[in-house]
Amino acid sequence: MRIVGLDLGASAVKIVEIDSAFGRYEIHDHREIPVQPGEDPVVLAGLALQSMPQPPQKLVVALRSSKLTTRNLQLPTRDRKAIRSAVAFELEDELPFSIDDAVMDSAILAQVGQVSQVHVATTLKKVFAPELVRLQQAGIDPDIITTDAWALRTLVNRVLKTDEQEKPVMVAHIGEQSTLFYIHWRGFPMLGREIQWGGRDITEELARTLGVDFAQAEAYKCNPTLIQDSHPDGVIPLVGNALESIRRELRHMDLVCKGICHEPIQKVLISGGGSLIAGLPEWLEAQTRLPAQRLRSLSSLSPSGVNYATTADLKMSLAAGLAMSLVGNDRNLVVNFRKGDFSKNDRGLEINFQNLKAPLIAAGVTASIFFASMAVQSGVYGRRLEDRDAQLKKAMGGFFGTVSQSALRTYLSSPGTLKNSLQKELEKNRELAKAFGPNPNSPLLFLKSLSESVPKDIVVDVMNFQLGSAPDSGFDPKKDSSFTLTIISQDPKAAERISSIIVPKLLESGKPSTEELPAAVGKPKRYKTTWTGKATARTSQEGAS
Repeated sequence: MRIVGLDLGASAVKIVEIDSAFGRYEIHDHREIPVQPGEDPVVLAGLALQSMPQPPQKLVVALRSSKLTTRNLQLPTRDRKAIRSAVAFELEDELPFSIDDAVMDSAILAQVGQVSQVHVATTLKKVFAPELVRLQQAGIDPDIITTDAWALRTLVNRVLKTDEQEKPVMVAHIGEQSTLFYIHWRGFPMLGREIQWGGRDITEELARTLGVDFAQAEAYKCNPTLIQDSHPDGVIPLVGNALESIRRELRHMDLVCKGICHEPIQKVLISGGGSLIAGLPEWLEAQTRLPAQRLRSLSSLSPSGVNYATTADLKMSLAAGLAMSLVGNDRNLVVNFRKGDFSKNDRGLEINFQNLKAPLIAAGVTASIFFASMAVQSGVYGRRLEDRDAQLKKAMGGFFGTVSQSALRTYLSSPGTLKNSLQKELEKNRELAKAFGPNPNSPLLFLKSLSESVPKDIVVDVMNFQLGSAPDSGFDPKKDSSFTLTIISQDPKAAERISSIIVPKLLESGKPSTEELPAAVGKPKRYKTTWTGKATARTSQEGAS
């Protein structure tokens, strides 16, 4: 299969063509098409694809990180349908726009037990649709539109060994007008961030420093030997102000990496045309204290061990990652926005019905057996349903008593009506049970609870006990039961002990009233204590039990 990765840069269009078959691949070709001022990279890419000897069977392009958002989710399921539903549910609260306005796709990165690690990419329909129309108008109809971070994820997984990914690795892809920072950890894409800074900013700074025009400064940047006599230290010391932006961003990304990975960045891989400046890796390492090296993309990917030019290695890294995303097992994981309403429609495919004759006959036989089996099952289930209906009619007759045939038919056809009738009948029986059952607020039950609560070492005389409404008022179960209790004791502390026992347990009452009664000659003093309040609900429940 012929796969083409297409990188639409601001200053050049990069194309990497790969032949893939049975899990093996070979880099067939790579090319760079410069974009002159005023030219559209998309139009140039369309013309380049049309001029190819053979059109690609699969075309892969990337949507820039500045136009989308990505995140990694941990979901407690392995079921793919459940994962799709969970992704949409998780994104509803996190996205700053409605889920109906979004175009998204996800990839299952790993599954351990019943937990799945999922990578999700999302963009707006109003952002994605114009990009797709723009490509199609130039004659480019890609099969896969993924993210540039996913392309770098595929490339890093191919270039670095597993043990080299145990700590986070960052790729800084320096383009003409922008730079993409990508954090990679243990095979997972952790973060992709794009800033509006690139090789053009370095060239402009060099032009200001040397007092030359932009074209001359670009020539000096690409070939520093031209100024070796006047500036033997090279270009780097002349563009320090411009490089301050990337140094500051690298330090910021290192802090972000510690926050999301809980690990510092292990090393920085630089790629893109802006990474060709002599001495740039050494300067970055000295400024950030992060090991830095250039990313040799094509040379590291080549199965035959071919060493490509450094320029090709650095400039083709993104295009190579896009093409490799459809090679081997990666083709089943790739994040692709061309789904649903934006899926690619294959036209002009011819169907050879002669080749389909045998499969169609087999399908017809299978369908005949299936429908025959369904007819038999329908008859068996029909008889079972008739038996169940008869049992249900008998049960309804036993519950409702006499019930007409029309009512039975209504109940069988409308479970909701049957449910409402059952609820009404049960409610009526509950009310009858209340009318003929024991009184839950019985004064005798309350008095029993009261006597069981008073310790045996306290001796008192009960002078007055009243519970419930007045004799001339009607019974209302919704009203609280009023309570009055008067005792006489010889020990004034006995009333306090009784109050501490029965008030929290049996009564909703305030402080009782106590008065001293006059004592007869030769008799001890006596004390009269009265409680008034409401009987607690717990009292009735304890008495009924």
